[in-house]
Amino acid sequence: MKFLLFLFVVGVGYYIETPNTDEYVCQPCGQECDNQIYSKPGTCHTCGMTLIKKSTIKFKNIDLEEMCNRIKDNPKVVLLDVRSPGEFSGSNKDVASFGHFKNAININVTDLEDRVNELSKYKNSEVIVYCSHSHRSPQASYLLGTHGFTNVKNMIGGVSTFGNSYNSFCLKKDFVPHTK
Repeated sequence: MKFLLFLFVVGVGYYIETPNTDEYVCQPCGQECDNQIYSKPGTCHTCGMTLIKKSTIKFKNIDLEEMCNRIKDNPKVVLLDVRSPGEFSGSNKDVASFGHFKNAININVTDLEDRVNELSKYKNSEVIVYCSHSHRSPQASYLLGTHGFTNVKNMIGGVSTFGNSYNSFCLKKDFVPHTK
């Protein structure tokens, strides 16, 4: 009995003295504050997003070059454009739309939570998420991870950053630029 009491006291003492090693970050918003580490839950001081455990972020950020390599190496890669339908098609003249990747699926980030089941057949596929400035795509990438998607990548920068990159083989072959 004394031994059990000893184990209990040691266990409680260890629990009380063991510091919380969880790291928290703001729920991905695509701003610089995504890289700020916090020691406890709360709210991001920069963007106001809820702080989440860093370990819950399952997606990887990739740049345009890596995205092009992924498209070349994996013809079945799923491209998810999370801009509005007007931005995707170029029909919304109130905002810059830049263009879109051929064969991309377009689901607005504001609708993704309600429409995520439409993508369920891709849960184990490679999914690359993009938008215009990489503010919406990290949110969508995180959401997909919370719904069991296992291979999600977020294209950092978004299509607005392509600039002179239109000469890239990938963009010449797979991207449809919108004319102004």
